[in-house]
Amino acid sequence: MPESRRPGRAAVNVLRTLLERHDHIVQEVDGQNDFGEDLHVTFTENGEVTGDLIKIQVKGGRSWRRHDRYAVPVGGHGSTWADGNIPVLCVVHDPDTDSLYWDNATKQLLSARRNGEVSKTITVSPERKLDDESVADFVAEVRHYLSRYRGNRIQAQLGEMAGVEFGPSDIVRHHVNVYGEDLIFRQRRGEGFATLLHSDLDWYPQHFGPEHFHPDGRLGLLPGVPVLADTILSKAEAQWLAACLDAAQWARPPIAGEPPLRTNVEARDNYVARRIDHHLWVDPGALTRSIRELRARTATDRKLAAVAAELESDVEAGVEALSNPWREMSDEARRLVTFYLVEEVRVGSPALPIDEQFRIVWRCPRPAGEYGFDARIGRPSLRQAPPRERVAAYKLRPGDRIYWLSRYGNERGRTVSAVWDSEDTPGTVCVLFDQLSLGDTFWPGERFVRKVSRERRG
Repeated sequence: MPESRRPGRAAVNVLRTLLERHDHIVQEVDGQNDFGEDLHVTFTENGEVTGDLIKIQVKGGRSWRRHDRYAVPVGGHGSTWADGNIPVLCVVHDPDTDSLYWDNATKQLLSARRNGEVSKTITVSPERKLDDESVADFVAEVRHYLSRYRGNRIQAQLGEMAGVEFGPSDIVRHHVNVYGEDLIFRQRRGEGFATLLHSDLDWYPQHFGPEHFHPDGRLGLLPGVPVLADTILSKAEAQWLAACLDAAQWARPPIAGEPPLRTNVEARDNYVARRIDHHLWVDPGALTRSIRELRARTATDRKLAAVAAELESDVEAGVEALSNPWREMSDEARRLVTFYLVEEVRVGSPALPIDEQFRIVWRCPRPAGEYGFDARIGRPSLRQAPPRERVAAYKLRPGDRIYWLSRYGNERGRTVSAVWDSEDTPGTVCVLFDQLSLGDTFWPGERFVRKVSRERRG
């Protein structure tokens, strides 16, 4: 045997021995035929063959090592590894540690393709170790990935397109609008909300329930224009989404006789990020007040002070947090702003609607209680005359003088006492007038006529 083949043979032998020790079936591919695969592995479970098959490219020796990882060249195997009916894994054997490391080559190649890139190497992290302790987790992860190749291949292709791994029981629907943009609806069994993935939004997931969907537009705002949360839809998109929501209604309640789903961490983090963005948009002074409140608490709370000191040790993140808009901040700055604003996030059952499942406790509580939309008596006046100007609800500030029409059409002036991000109806604006005990709820873009102050006139 040529000396150059010894590391490769050693790698194959180590991997074969490990898998066969755990009762999996390993078949070696003839070494004379280099098709980018060295082993075919069929998994077993409780002594029974499962029918789950994978292909593995095995590499051995120091030449595959980089300073912080391992790298396997794709060569001419890119299309077969990415588009075959059987996924391909890459496993590297490091002779210095006598350890195996692995990653999913098919998954990496498809992810790169989705981002418009072509991968020339498969990266393998030292954290992806394969040994007797981790082999069960390895098999579970690979079999979960394989489940997408059984049954609904179209669903698997949609998942690859959007960068999402759909579960076998997920309800998944696809729509292409007149501009050729793709929309994917997803409903997980037992989850109290659905998810919209839109190619025009870079596949950023929008988690929503029927309460966030306004197919005929919002009352007094965008009449006739369908809206999903803050996303404007076309009539065709709205009709498709309404059909999806209606068809998946049965799947949102908890599944009888089965344990509830785990908390959807991605949905929680996206929800908190969206609420913080809206919180700062409606009330730019909230961050300053929250920091002041935090400083008062850290004077007596050592644990809280230690957390604050650790997060604030990143000077650049601190500067960003105080100067950049939320959507332009780095992850480190967002983490700091979240700490400043949010005292805790209370998490309920996954079967609850998303606004009930995740409840944010802000460090600075709202100034007063809230009325809902249905309790409003009258409406904002839009009668313009000098010195008046039209503004959106989210631009109102304490001290502003606005004009209000009673139910009989009589106009009177009212003074804004406080403005905040509504807690009872997340995504809306709450305005307290004339130091009353409760605030009224408005959509952020709902219009008011405001008296122009002398400062603004000047």
